[in-house]
Amino acid sequence: MNDSPCKRLRVILADDHPIFRHGLRAVLEAAGSVEVVAECGDGASAVAAYHQLRPDVLLLDLRMPGLDGLEVARCVLQGHPDARILIMTTFCTEHDVGNALRAGAKGYLLKHAAPDDVIRGIACVAQGGICLTPDVATQYVQLTTRPQFSQRELQILRMIGAGKPNKQIARDLSVETTTVKGHVTSVMDKLGVRNRTEAVAEATRRGMLPACG
Repeated sequence: MNDSPCKRLRVILADDHPIFRHGLRAVLEAAGSVEVVAECGDGASAVAAYHQLRPDVLLLDLRMPGLDGLEVARCVLQGHPDARILIMTTFCTEHDVGNALRAGAKGYLLKHAAPDDVIRGIACVAQGGICLTPDVATQYVQLTTRPQFSQRELQILRMIGAGKPNKQIARDLSVETTTVKGHVTSVMDKLGVRNRTEAVAEATRRGMLPACG
């Protein structure tokens, strides 16, 4: 890895949209501090390019054909634990941010970020720092301050999401209905909602339940 400020930072761009990729390359290279050593349109080629070129930073989209961004991050870090990966995507849910950071990414930017913010993010990650833009940081704070749910509460939350009433949940779990009601109340309190419908909506927003449709 080359962290010298006197030399341009070597970056691989991995994104499945060629127009965005080429435009970003032009912006980065115009700044003079970044050299794009490869462009990749899918996950497998991003992994191969990293192994071959060992850039300072891998700038990686989350949604790509074949291997997605999380899988790419895990594959790269398995072989190169010191790899510095910066996610750049349109998605900014707690679920996406949390999964990316747990996969080993050192930064998370959104595609509407200003060019200067992208360049600063690349430099920050290349130097071993963590880069989260303010909107992403808000999601991260919500994620890390989220109340902890027990396995039973998560199980019941999933059953609520499937549309099961308390009596059916009690039968399925072989417990008393009052026990289920207690867990449902606890789940709603932790989610900060007033009823089951709001609980499902909030849990889905947080990535705790799959989105419908």
